[in-house]
Amino acid sequence: MTQLATPATGYYWYQGSSGGRGLSEARIVHAQAEHHGVTPAPDDSVTVTFERTGTTTHYRPASREDMDAIRKANRARMDGNKRLGEAVVEVLRAADLQMARYMQRMGSGVHVHIGGSWVVVMWWYSTEAERTASPAPWGGEDGGVRAKVVAALEIAGFHVSDERANGSDVVLTFDNNPQV
Repeated sequence: MTQLATPATGYYWYQGSSGGRGLSEARIVHAQAEHHGVTPAPDDSVTVTFERTGTTTHYRPASREDMDAIRKANRARMDGNKRLGEAVVEVLRAADLQMARYMQRMGSGVHVHIGGSWVVVMWWYSTEAERTASPAPWGGEDGGVRAKVVAALEIAGFHVSDERANGSDVVLTFDNNPQV
């Protein structure tokens, strides 16, 4: 195994898949390098090739300035996504869609999850009995509630993202909706 130098700060930075920069602890990068293909460079950066997927990530030693800039940019993106999620909730409520009510009988409805880099809109069942007893209103031959969600968001000027589309969830990002 190649012995890797640890950056003075203990962190590497990398370019994220959504365009932003991320930080990773040196111990994590070194553990990845131990189990996957690694290409060290003279500038102490390292490229890890993940065996299962064949994808690569290039890690560069992070300076204090890099760390401060990355954290500031990530905080701005998270704050933007929080504003986006709050705006999405307002639009969906104004569209008179059934919003989820937690821990209540018959509380199933549209749920807006605000999580760091993404705002995800999905159908949420309040109880297991509702999930198994009632038909899924999210999809359907006319598009169901999901189609109404997308229409309400598009009318309000929001852009739905194709990124991270998993199943039928509606995904939005602040990068695609900086107007909020």
